[in-house]
Amino acid sequence: MLTPGQRPSRRAFLQGFALALAASACAPYSEPRAAPSATASTPQLDGWNAEARALLLDGLQTLRTFDVFAAYRVSSTASSGLRSAAELVWDPPTGTAWDAATHVARGLHGRADQLFQAVTTTQIDQSLWREQRAIADVAADIRGLGDALAAYRDRIDGLAPGDSSGALSLLDRAWTQWEAAAAPMGLARAEQITCRG
Repeated sequence: MLTPGQRPSRRAFLQGFALALAASACAPYSEPRAAPSATASTPQLDGWNAEARALLLDGLQTLRTFDVFAAYRVSSTASSGLRSAAELVWDPPTGTAWDAATHVARGLHGRADQLFQAVTTTQIDQSLWREQRAIADVAADIRGLGDALAAYRDRIDGLAPGDSSGALSLLDRAWTQWEAAAAPMGLARAEQITCRG
């Protein structure tokens, strides 16, 4: 049990996350909540919602790749204070996954800004102003996510060999930013796993 001043280690968090995924593997599947568009919808709103979801899913995949990188660096550094003696060495991200994550990290802010500009400068039915504003808020949050991903990726380039723990606070900040942007869209970081009968 944690006392108020203790904070779980990243390793403990990743182990807990893996355990939670395994425990929920055969849980009944429930559809994710729909995006925040009330009863009314237009092709414009639908397109913006789809774009925002795509940006968030790209960000999620990038964060997962960065988590794999962080776990690899910790597990392959014998002197790391974050590594347990019995911990197995993680595989690093594949070159393709790393290149894709780098591309998203360095381009997400610009893509989100394009969405934000489209949403805030387009005139649609005045009765849908709340939905339009909600999508604009999500796009603004995704710009912040893009900044957080780019900051982590740039920090990685300057790290010396070792467990990369000097960048973990930036990775945590990026996860927090993703969760803030994804919540209004009904997205969560946990993957749904269904059992086939």
